[in-house]
Amino acid sequence: MHRTRWVILFLALVTLSARDAAAQTTQPMDWLDRGYFNINVGFETSSGELNDSVTFPLYGETGTKTVTQNVDSGSLFDFSVGARVWRNVSAGIGYHRGSNSSEASATASVPNPVFFAANRAVALAATDLDRVEQAFHIQFGYMIPLSEVLSVHVTAGPSFFNLKQDVLSDLTFTETGFPFSSVNAAPVVTERKDSAVGINAGVDVTYQFYNSGDYKIGGGAFLRYAGASAKIPVIENEVDSDVGGLQIGFGARIRF
Repeated sequence: MHRTRWVILFLALVTLSARDAAAQTTQPMDWLDRGYFNINVGFETSSGELNDSVTFPLYGETGTKTVTQNVDSGSLFDFSVGARVWRNVSAGIGYHRGSNSSEASATASVPNPVFFAANRAVALAATDLDRVEQAFHIQFGYMIPLSEVLSVHVTAGPSFFNLKQDVLSDLTFTETGFPFSSVNAAPVVTERKDSAVGINAGVDVTYQFYNSGDYKIGGGAFLRYAGASAKIPVIENEVDSDVGGLQIGFGARIRF
């Protein structure tokens, strides 16, 4: 429910931004370019947790394993290309790739092979757990030229995500000490994958500083929400993991 409200609020802000931009233009201008190409670098603001806890049988008793892993979004690479289809209306496709790494911690209570009700406690950590998300965005847009060199492009549409996520998926145990007073644990890291369908909506601002007649070159920045919800198995249970989020970037703009 909180996610839905956030998306609705963002879409409302996008609509208000476009309306204000149009209101500031004393004489609305037609968009005359055939199409556009944007390439950006930026970052994504999103975070979450991949936590799981299970029990397991050992030596006729019950042990427990618990994994806690925080995941955060990081830097991203982004590009989009599209064409004017009618007056100021555009249709295009975009792509972004984001990556980051995180750490996970695990604890376990391991039964003793000799003594009853004498579980041993262990703890460990795993580092450099990679997270890579890729997404294709269908973008239907409306271009608002504010002057000969400044324009605002509002876009929205569906997004198709693919996620690869390293998780601390299990622990292996080795008995040590006498009489089995302690146990060593080692992490098992597994790459999980999932795909999800979500939405995107954003605003791109472009300033053109070169015009050859056939094409125009400029720079710009974008603010976009693009997100969905994937499911990632950790130890045994699937955990919801949000992909995407609020994205901010800047880069080169070409109009042709």
